[in-house]
Amino acid sequence: MAAKHESLYPTRMAAGALLGQHLAARGYLGCILLGITPEGVEIAANAARAMGAQFDVLVAAFIKLGSNLAPIGAIAESAPSEMDPDFLPSGAVLDKLATAIDESRARVSQDLILYRTQRPVKKIAGRIAVIVDGQVVYPWRVLAAAKVAEQQSAKQVVIATPVATQAAAERIGARRYDFVCPSVVLTAEGHPSPYGDTAGDTPERLKSIMIAHQAA
Repeated sequence: MAAKHESLYPTRMAAGALLGQHLAARGYLGCILLGITPEGVEIAANAARAMGAQFDVLVAAFIKLGSNLAPIGAIAESAPSEMDPDFLPSGAVLDKLATAIDESRARVSQDLILYRTQRPVKKIAGRIAVIVDGQVVYPWRVLAAAKVAEQQSAKQVVIATPVATQAAAERIGARRYDFVCPSVVLTAEGHPSPYGDTAGDTPERLKSIMIAHQAA
C-alpha cells in the first residue's frame, strides 16, 4: 500500500478545490459541473464549491469483457455506448460483447436510482458542462458522459480531472474537447495513489451517494 506522502493530493476535497481554481482561471464561469459516479462526485462537488458553480452527477459505467481486462468502452445514462475505436471484435466475441453492454446498462440503471433517485439531471441546455472524474486512465467514461451533455444541448463540453494518463489526455484532445487536468502521468495504468484519503470502495461509494443527494 502506498504511503500517504506519495499521494498526488492529500484529499479529494483539496484536489477538487484545486481543479475548481484551474477551471475558474480558464474562464469557465456560469458552468455546471457534472461528477461521474462514484469517483468524480466528491471532486466535482468541491470544485463547484471553490468556483461558486452548480453541481450534479452523471451515472456512467465501463464496458468490460472480463473483470480483470481493460475496459473497451463505456455507457452513460441513456446515451449510445462509447467504444474504443481500436477494439475490433471477432464474430466469436460479439455475443460476449452484447452481454457486457447489457450488464453495463443494468448497472447504470441501478446507479441512477441510488445517486439521483431517477430525477432528471439539472438543466444543461445552453450552458458550459464540465464533466469531472476522479482519475482518467481510460477515456471512455468521460467521453460517454460528454455525449449525455451534448444530447442535453450543452453550449460547450469540457472534461476535467485532477489526474489522467497521457494516453487518455491525447484521446480526449483528439476529440476536440477542452481538457483541464493539473497532473498528467506517463504510466499507462495511472497513478497508484492519487488521493491520500483513499478508503475502501464501499465507504467511498456511500459518501459519493450522500454528496449526490445533497446536490438535488
